[in-house]
Amino acid sequence: MDTSAKTSEFGFAVNGELIFAERTDPGVNADKLTFYIKSSFEKHGIKFSEIEYISLSNGPGSFTGLRIGSAIAKGICFATGCRLTEINTLDIIANKFRSSGKVISLIFSNTRNSEFYYCKYVKNAEDLKRVSDYQKGTEEEIFTDGDEHFVINASDPDSIKEDIRKRITDVSEYSSIESQLKLTLKEISENKFSDYKTSQPFYMNEFIPKI
Repeated sequence: MDTSAKTSEFGFAVNGELIFAERTDPGVNADKLTFYIKSSFEKHGIKFSEIEYISLSNGPGSFTGLRIGSAIAKGICFATGCRLTEINTLDIIANKFRSSGKVISLIFSNTRNSEFYYCKYVKNAEDLKRVSDYQKGTEEEIFTDGDEHFVINASDPDSIKEDIRKRITDVSEYSSIESQLKLTLKEISENKFSDYKTSQPFYMNEFIPKI
């Protein structure tokens, strides 16, 4: 499940093969997303009790979306006893890039001053290797001369300067769930799980609730 952006995605896989993957309209709240998930399971004749693992795109991203995804994932873990894996959203975006080479994955932190969350990777057909910490920076700090490929799930591409926009590949048309599944299977094979009782979204910024 990925609720880190304006549109949410979720799916179900058996033995590493996707049975279905769905994408919602922008701005779906927690109640509607829960309804969509239940409806998709019923449509495909799948019971929640069949879930062994739940994979959550854990941020960075939309604070509201991350909280919704975290709450739903925790609820499913509590109800079914399934195990939780958390995948960084920057990893998922980088893994959606369809070529090999050096990749810098981007998520908007602040569109008004063109700040991004970002991370650097080396990608080939079989593997994605992270080669930097998860960071936050400005256009000037990130878009230096080099041979990196920049990738983003574009939520507001027009806010990026035109000369920089030409260097960015928008991967929003590709399924986040397919990318996330590949990363999740690796986490499961390495027995890397999170405790749903203490799990928290990876905000990178301090979350300040609206009053």
